[in-house]
Parts: sequence; C-alpha cells; structure tokens
Amino acid sequence: MISNDVVFDSVRRGYNELEASNNSEIIDYFENIEPDAMVGHISNIKGIVFEQEVVNALNKQGFDAMMFEATNHPISDIALMSDGDIALEMQLKATDSTSYINATLDQHSDVPIIVTSEVANGFDSAMVINSGLDNAALETVVSNTLLSEGTNDVAIDSVNEGLGEVIGESLLPIPISPIGLIGTFIGLPFL
Repeated sequence: MISNDVVFDSVRRGYNELEASNNSEIIDYFENIEPDAMVGHISNIKGIVFEQEVVNALNKQGFDAMMFEATNHPISDIALMSDGDIALEMQLKATDSTSYINATLDQHSDVPIIVTSEVANGFDSAMVINSGLDNAALETVVSNTLLSEGTNDVAIDSVNEGLGEVIGESLLPIPISPIGLIGTFIGLPFL
C-alpha cells in the first residue's frame, strides 16, 4: 500500500514552493484550492507518485532505475541505468485513457511506456507495459491524503466527480509485467 508519506514527498518533488513544507502545511495549501483546479493537481501528483512507485519496484527487482530530476523531463520519465550510463529511457502514464496512450505511441514510437492496468489490458504491443497499478487506486490515495484532513465532504465529492469513478481498493506491490521485456530492451536475458 502506498503511504501518505509517498504522496507528501511527491508534492514536495513537484511543487518547488512546497519542497520545504511539512505535511500539515501541504494539506493547508491544497485546502484552499477550488475543486475544479484540484482535479489537475491530483492528476499531476498522481503521476509523480506513479513514477516513484515504478522506480522503487524496478530497483527492488534488481534494475538500476532512476527518475529524472525535472518532473517535466522531455519525452521520457525514468531511465534504466547500466554501468552509470542511461541504457533505456521510458515513459510512464498513469491514466485510464487508451487514446492518450495511442497518441503518445504515435509521437514517440521508440520509447516504451509503463502504464496503469486499466489501459494496459487494451494493448497488444511490446511497447506498452502493465505496471500492475490501478489508475483509480492512485487517484484515491492522492485525493484521500490531500483532502481527507480539514476538507469538507462536498469538496472531496466535487474532486472525485472530476476524477471519474474512484475506487477504494488497496494498492499492492507493483508487479511490472512482463519485466523480462525491459531486460530485452537493454540486452539482459529474460528474468
């Protein structure tokens, strides 16, 4: 399960003005944002949480994965390293939109994409890799962390409506599948 601390750390990484803020200050910051604007913030933070969780899962599986310093790095989001050099750059997309993934593939057909499980099942492409994480569950953990304390239920409902149907299932460790595919891209045998 993704902890609240991962969400707060992702906020600090993605918002320069909050990088030195404690958890309460972060909640106070988002408490005063209009629900329509909050949808965009949750989507942004969800993407940063997704990057962190995927990198952690890859590192636990023996890869040397890293996020780029900038959260808006062009074309790719993470890199797999080999002997201190970038061996493979990958995109990460926390979405339930297959059209968004198709558009990304059209723009950068040579960059693999690790996606949330909702869209992964709709693709039969070696370039689209299922993270095993559910987009709706990511939205839930981010919105519950940032909106549950000190935010009224009407605001939470408004944000959740803007995000779409949000489910409350717990997150499991990410089983990047098929992980051997990543090894193939960088010349390693299937694991």
